[in-house]
Amino acid sequence: MNNTDLLEKIIRHQQNKDPAYPFREHLLMQLCIRVNKKIQNSTSEFFGAYGINHSVYMVLAILSMEEQHCLSPSEISQKLQFTRTNITRITDFLEKAGYIKRTDSREDRRTKKISLTSEGMFFIQRLTLAQNTYLKELWSNLTCDECEMFEVISKKLLAHFSDI
Repeated sequence: MNNTDLLEKIIRHQQNKDPAYPFREHLLMQLCIRVNKKIQNSTSEFFGAYGINHSVYMVLAILSMEEQHCLSPSEISQKLQFTRTNITRITDFLEKAGYIKRTDSREDRRTKKISLTSEGMFFIQRLTLAQNTYLKELWSNLTCDECEMFEVISKKLLAHFSDI
């Protein structure tokens, strides 16, 4: 018996006690939780091989998208919806690694700007190439149509959850 068989058996047992029990909804929720956990673990392992985590990657990615590869900590925090404390922790790590540098803002000397260094740019480019292969492998057992359907359903659920 695999994990999903046992899961269905447990939920079916609850349904047998109460025929109105939302079997499918409970099963879908449990499957989403398990898929999410597997993806998180896999992603953590992938980024861990490069000495970073997903949050660090997102900061590097957002900086690499900017025309001057430069943002203030508050802009990064706002765009990624990370706390200022988390941004400070991440930028401390990235600065020690040589991937970013902090400079005084030209507009306001009281604030700092976070700039991607050439070493940081090289790192994110190398990581992106590896990520291309990783992501294709991660989703390789789904057809193109299944991927599109998963995307539509996921976006629909996310929109619904923000409304409730």
